[in-house]
Amino acid sequence: MNLLVSYDWLKEYVGLKQKPEEFASKISLCGPSVEKIIPAAVDLEGIYVGKIIKIADHPKADKLKLVTVDLGRATSKEQRIVCGGSNLYEGQIVAVAVPGAKVRWHGEGDLIELQPTEIRGEKSDGMICAAGEIGLGEAFPVKDDHEILDLNKEIPGMKVNPGTPLSQALGLADDVLMDIEVTSNRPDSMGMVGIAREASAILKVPFIYSPTSLVLRPTSKTKNPLVKGGSEGGLNIKIDAKDACSRYIGTRIEGVKVGPSPWWLKRRLMSAGIRPINNLVDITNYVMYETGQPMHVFDADKLAGNTIHVRYAKQGEKMMALDGKTYALPDSVLVIADEEKPVAIAGVMGGEDTGSAEGTVNIILEAAAFDPVVVRRGSRKILLQSDSQLRFEKGLSQMGPEPAMARAIELVKELAGGEVVGASVDVQTKKYKPQSFSITVDEVNALIGVELKKTHMVEVLKSLGFKVKTVGNKLSAEVPWWRDHDIEAGRDLVEEIARVYGYGKIPAIVPMDIAPRKSDAIIVWEDRIKDLLAGAGYTELYSYSFVSKDLLAKAGFNAQDLLHVQNPLTVELEVMRPSLIPQLLEAVAGNQERADTLRLFECSNVYLRQGGKKGNWSDLPDESPQCVIGYIEHQNDSPWREAKGIVEYIFDSFDIKEVKWKKVSQDDLWHPGRGVQAYKDDFLLATVGEISPKYTEAFKIESRVGTAQLEMRNIIKFTKTHKSYSPPLPYPESKRDLAIVVDQNTEYRDIELAVLRADEKILAVQWFDTYEGKGVAEGKKSLAMHLTIGSAEKTLTSQEIDAVVNEALLACKEKFGAELR
Repeated sequence: MNLLVSYDWLKEYVGLKQKPEEFASKISLCGPSVEKIIPAAVDLEGIYVGKIIKIADHPKADKLKLVTVDLGRATSKEQRIVCGGSNLYEGQIVAVAVPGAKVRWHGEGDLIELQPTEIRGEKSDGMICAAGEIGLGEAFPVKDDHEILDLNKEIPGMKVNPGTPLSQALGLADDVLMDIEVTSNRPDSMGMVGIAREASAILKVPFIYSPTSLVLRPTSKTKNPLVKGGSEGGLNIKIDAKDACSRYIGTRIEGVKVGPSPWWLKRRLMSAGIRPINNLVDITNYVMYETGQPMHVFDADKLAGNTIHVRYAKQGEKMMALDGKTYALPDSVLVIADEEKPVAIAGVMGGEDTGSAEGTVNIILEAAAFDPVVVRRGSRKILLQSDSQLRFEKGLSQMGPEPAMARAIELVKELAGGEVVGASVDVQTKKYKPQSFSITVDEVNALIGVELKKTHMVEVLKSLGFKVKTVGNKLSAEVPWWRDHDIEAGRDLVEEIARVYGYGKIPAIVPMDIAPRKSDAIIVWEDRIKDLLAGAGYTELYSYSFVSKDLLAKAGFNAQDLLHVQNPLTVELEVMRPSLIPQLLEAVAGNQERADTLRLFECSNVYLRQGGKKGNWSDLPDESPQCVIGYIEHQNDSPWREAKGIVEYIFDSFDIKEVKWKKVSQDDLWHPGRGVQAYKDDFLLATVGEISPKYTEAFKIESRVGTAQLEMRNIIKFTKTHKSYSPPLPYPESKRDLAIVVDQNTEYRDIELAVLRADEKILAVQWFDTYEGKGVAEGKKSLAMHLTIGSAEKTLTSQEIDAVVNEALLACKEKFGAELR
């Protein structure tokens, strides 16, 4: 899972002095990996703060104005700009893009570079921008399409001089965003505080985060953490599903005022990739990104009754979630419910009907700890994901809701007003007990392979939040609550010490002589085929092992008898693929307009039931390695020839000889009459041909598709690493053409083999034409081929060559009833 981190925001929690690049380099070696660094203001270059001095009517357009703008030091003179903004006024502070800046017209399409221009005969030296045109539309929504960004209104009290770069005025100029990969075992690092704690330990800089001083006063009914329910200020909480919820805190606040969040909060959320909505929702999102603890806010007046139930869904219950979709709720899904109905899917998403909106006055804040397996199963069951769910399913501590709730209350009172009614109701179903593990100094050094001092080990663990006690050579560490789903044994303490010390500092020493492992033959030959195809100009595809039913149906496969995933991530990944061809066709359809010729291939496994359609569903699938090759060329009516040619090239490269070709048996995936199969010793090596028009039309492919499907297991039975060599004949070869008439059903390959066996002086046979029509009897066809004739003993005379050709013709007459054409 990845987290977008504003470096400027991160510095509020840890005393960083390093440049972002240095920070990224060191953190990536010892903790979460920084994958990318992005300047926060990359799209605001050439955009400045301007002040409107004068507004005049455009002489040739009723809806346009001639606006004189003061850009201070950004330009040497006042600029005149033609603008159609509906909310212009003199003295207004606006965002002005000068020529050379890049904007999106009306917030849509690609970025375009501004140039000096004339609009209805009047020169315009720039553009007064709407928020959406400079990437700020989510922060500053507009009432109509012609409303420009009014900085006086949106950021009250902004004190900057005209000509100041907008990025500087918004506090973005010196900030960068870091795309950080957080491994699934570290949900504690899915918040700014967690990343700050890591940075403090790794970089040895002070951790300056201070939790709010607000204390959630326990009520008389919740002093005992093991209670069935709790109430305060008219709010009751009951946890019925005790196995799925270890803690639930609810706080009622009355008299709040819903409105837009201040710029500092919008800026923080946008840096994390979150769209600002209103101050209440933004606060819960902010707390989640700060502490890593998801939260939710209910409109208290939209809840039925005063009791919140944490329970499993009942048969037939449905709920419209905040994404606007209605979900049927199986009884395995954990929900938050009022006295009548579900109002949230626990750990996943709140309900649309009870969410905070513009008229909300009274609210209930929620912070809870849910079982990760229950959240994950429920999310997969209804195919709904969210940022909250991604955190809960990794495992969050039951100690996290309390500081998160305190922080949320503090921000609500600051940004939305209101008064807390009573105290927060805190219900726990089990008592929290921190884990403790021990390990000796000798065990640490033996496992790491480096001699470290005990004091260094203690220092590292303490910097990560562990409470450490030492008795002689033994270290005992109490696990901090934010790591209680991650640290599971004493050896995990060794990993913490080793990574902070630095894996790069550990010498690379092989502990013992290890015999090289024998490579898997399929993987070796797969790589060789990939190299061969890439060298022939083909591009490799990579696709998922799971596909959708719709994709399979488009390619003529019935998903009913195939292997299904019980809990697919999405409906696009619910069936294990039985063939690589559907995804090949999907790739062709998506790329056919990009080039006149496409050469594609993929080598991977397909998955079939053991024993075919009647196989046992509980058995592991038969993983069959295949390679599929696709060729299309616009205006080419015979792409199958290219496909067959590349297959023959593979056979020749790996010295697979005496391959017999047969027509494809009944299979409507292949074009009738344009599909063949290659066999050797009754083993199917490849199927080659053209995809049936029925399926190319289903994928909206406009050209014919030549395709080859290689059966890797059978091919490697006959591959050779060294090709056999035959020296060239010392005497010249001769060429002759032979055209014969045979029955339409006669296979060319059979004729070729008969001709080769007719006389040892026939060295090669090459087909070059098949003809049916005028001059050839009905039910017959004419086959023409080149014969290469020679001898290792002498130069053949014309009479001897003619005799060899006659032998070939005689063999065809005897075996196929052929006639010379």
